[in-house]
Amino acid sequence: MRLISARQAWHDCMYENRDSVLAVDAEKAKLGKRGRVANETHPDRKDTNGRTAHMLAAGLVQAAIGTLPKPLQHFGHTLYSPIANGQDLNIAHSLVWFTAELPACSQRRQEIAYWMALAAIKSHKAAVNGRDTWAPGQVCEFVRDWYGAGPSIPHWARDWAGIWERLAKAVDQLDAKALAPVAQVVAKQSGLRRGPGWRWLQTDRDVVAEQRAERYAVRRDHHQQRLAERLRSMSDQQLAAWAARMKGYSAAYREEWGDDILEQPHVHRRYHDRVAAYWSQKERLKHAA
Repeated sequence: MRLISARQAWHDCMYENRDSVLAVDAEKAKLGKRGRVANETHPDRKDTNGRTAHMLAAGLVQAAIGTLPKPLQHFGHTLYSPIANGQDLNIAHSLVWFTAELPACSQRRQEIAYWMALAAIKSHKAAVNGRDTWAPGQVCEFVRDWYGAGPSIPHWARDWAGIWERLAKAVDQLDAKALAPVAQVVAKQSGLRRGPGWRWLQTDRDVVAEQRAERYAVRRDHHQQRLAERLRSMSDQQLAAWAARMKGYSAAYREEWGDDILEQPHVHRRYHDRVAAYWSQKERLKHAA
């Protein structure tokens, strides 16, 4: 078992990659074998070192999962375990419903929102497995199938988009909490300490980036004004030193986030503002040089 990421480790620690006893017996019966055959090889006995390493890694990950509160364990199993069951899904659904901070609404809207919480889990599970998140039409259809009534697609943006965003945010936050101890095991066993994106081994970076962007958007004008004042008050020598730091910051940021900087500029607004401030000082920098 390789420890590549927290999500992969959670799945693989619950997965036994070999045939069951009955499957082996069925194969022998198909071939007409009775009992043991002289000099017969048994595939599951070949790689004892590999089996031992797998069991060790799986045990470490399972022990990390065991440190989580029971509801979070069921939530993680729902998203990543290959043997998740109905109990896991029911507890995960309830956890999202009681965790999400929803606005006050009528009983009818609460009932629909309750089933939207289950849809949010399904949508997130699709996303972490490499598929697209659910569109409003999929959410509406799912809720109608389960509940008999659902959100209105024409009125989605007005009536339901806010509720859906809060439910999705609750799922993201619970996912980050559930993966945290597993990510620590992966980081420790892989020997990863530094390098681009190292700290996201323990935290869901998309959630952190969204939260950071929201905080920055609230005071963006203030931050831009403060930065402009600082730059105006700098001497040429101080400005040259600031420009050198900006080059290093920009290179590290691009290495860590890659194409996400261009695909989601609203999330990386602070970075873009700093780069714009750097280019606005090019004439002064030429003079300083």
